[in-house]
Amino acid sequence: ALNMSCKDACQAANLQLTDYFLQKIQQIYEMMVVRWGFMVVGSPFGGKTAAYRTLADALAIIEEKGLMDEHKVQITVINPKSITMGQLYGQFDLVSHEWSDGILAVSYRAFAMSTNLDRKWLIFDGPVDAIWIENMNTVLDDNKKLCLMSGEIINLAPTTNLIFEPLDLDAASPATVSRCGMIYMEPATLGWECLIQSWLNTLPPCLHAQNKQVINHLFNRFCPVLLYYLRRSNAVEIFPSSDSNLIRSLTNLYDCFMDDFYDEEFIKNISDLDTRAQLEGVFFFSCIWSLGACLNSPSREKFSVLFFGLLQKEFPAQLKNDFGLPDHLIMPPLKPYIYTIPDQATVFDYRFIKEGKGKWKLWSEELASAPPIPRDIPVNQIIVPTVETVRNIALLQLLVLHQKPIMFVGPTGTGKSAYTQDFLLKKVDNNVYKPMFINFSAQTSANQTQDIIMTKLDKRRKGVYGPPLGKKCVVFVDDVSMPMKETYGAQPPIELLRQWLD
Repeated sequence: ALNMSCKDACQAANLQLTDYFLQKIQQIYEMMVVRWGFMVVGSPFGGKTAAYRTLADALAIIEEKGLMDEHKVQITVINPKSITMGQLYGQFDLVSHEWSDGILAVSYRAFAMSTNLDRKWLIFDGPVDAIWIENMNTVLDDNKKLCLMSGEIINLAPTTNLIFEPLDLDAASPATVSRCGMIYMEPATLGWECLIQSWLNTLPPCLHAQNKQVINHLFNRFCPVLLYYLRRSNAVEIFPSSDSNLIRSLTNLYDCFMDDFYDEEFIKNISDLDTRAQLEGVFFFSCIWSLGACLNSPSREKFSVLFFGLLQKEFPAQLKNDFGLPDHLIMPPLKPYIYTIPDQATVFDYRFIKEGKGKWKLWSEELASAPPIPRDIPVNQIIVPTVETVRNIALLQLLVLHQKPIMFVGPTGTGKSAYTQDFLLKKVDNNVYKPMFINFSAQTSANQTQDIIMTKLDKRRKGVYGPPLGKKCVVFVDDVSMPMKETYGAQPPIELLRQWLD
C-alpha cells in the first residue's frame, strides 16, 4: 500500500520514483515507526526534502483510502542556524525579566497539546552542531522531555517525530549521534537523469514527444562526456560544483529561451525543422554556459575542443584517446545536428540568436554596436565594453528577467559588483524590477539581513511581505561569503538566504 501511494504522490509532485528513491522512503517510514528522532544526512540534490515530502503525501493518500492504520502529517520546518539560540528555545528579557518562548518551544508545545491523531513532524533543516543540539538530548533519549530555561518541562507526544536534515555530522557529538536513527542519501546514487525527466514534463505543452526525445537525447550524448571531463580529466573549476547542480543550471538557462513556445501564433508559423534546430541551438548554448561556466581559461579551451568533437556525427577517435573517455559514454547522435557552432574560435566566443534555424554570432560583434562612452560621465562609473562585460551582462539579463537565481564567483577586482549594479540600475525596466542592494560584512547577523530585506518590502497580510503590486524585487547580495563563521562553521545570514531560496 505504501509503495502504491508513493507512486501516486510522485506523479502528483512531478518526481521520478526510482528504486533507490523508493528504498529511501521506505527506510524513512520504518525509522519513523521505530524511533522518534532520526537524521536524514547527505549532500544537496540527494533528494532528502523530496523523500520526506513524498512520504507525507503518501501517508495522506493512505489515510484517505483507509489502507493502513496511518494518518496524514503536519509538518513544521525550522532552520536552527538562521536564528539565535534565544529565538530557538526562548529567552529572558534582561530589562523586564519576562520570559519569551522560542520558535521550537512554541511548535513543540502545540504538537504536545494537540489531541488529533495526525502524525506531527518537527523538521530541523540546517547544520547540526553542539551549540544547539545538545539541549535536545533529553528529548531524544527515553525521557522524551524538552527542558526549557524557564523551568518548564514539556513531554513529547507519541505522534510526534523530530527529523534532522543536515549536510554532515562533523560537529555533532557522539551523545547526539547515538540517540538518533541515521539515513544517508547521496546525489551520486540518485543520479541526474531523474531531474531531466521531471524537467521535461514542465516544458511548454506545444513541444510534442518527438521534440522531447530530441532534447533528452542531447542530454544523454553531451552531459556524461562533459561531466566525465570535469571530474576525471584534471579540469580546474573556480569553485566546486556537483553534477546535479550543473544539470539544474543547464535546465534553468534552457527555460529562459522557452518564452516563444508558449505563444500559439509563433508555434503555427514555425516549421518542425526550425523547431528542432532552435531546440538544439538553445541546448548547445545552455550547456556551454552551465557545465563550462565555472572553468578557468586553460580548462575552457579543452572543454571547447571536446564540445566540437561532440557536435560531429562521428566522435573523433583521437579525442577519445586524448581525454581517456570510456566507450560506453559516447552515444551517436539521433540525426546530424542542423546548425552547429562555427569552429573559427572557442565555443565560449559565440552567442546563440533564436530566429529561423537560429544563428551563432561572435560576442565581439556586439562591441561594434555598443554606444560610445558619454563625455560627461564620472570616471568611476565608466564601464568599458569588452567581450567579457557583454557576455556577463547578457547572461545576467537572461536569468534575472526569468526569475532564476544567479551567483557570480571570482577573485576581487574582476567587476562582479560593478556589472551587476550597472545592469540593475540602468539596463532593466525600473518600473517593473525594483533592485535592492545588501552588502554583507563580517559582523552581519541573520536578524540584520531579515530587517534590511523586510524594510524595503510592503506588508501584504500577516506574515507575507512583497514588493508593490505588479512589480518584482531583485535582491543583490554583495560579498555573500563575508559573514563571520561561528564556532562550528555555520554562517547564519547565509542560512537565512538558503532557507528563503528553498
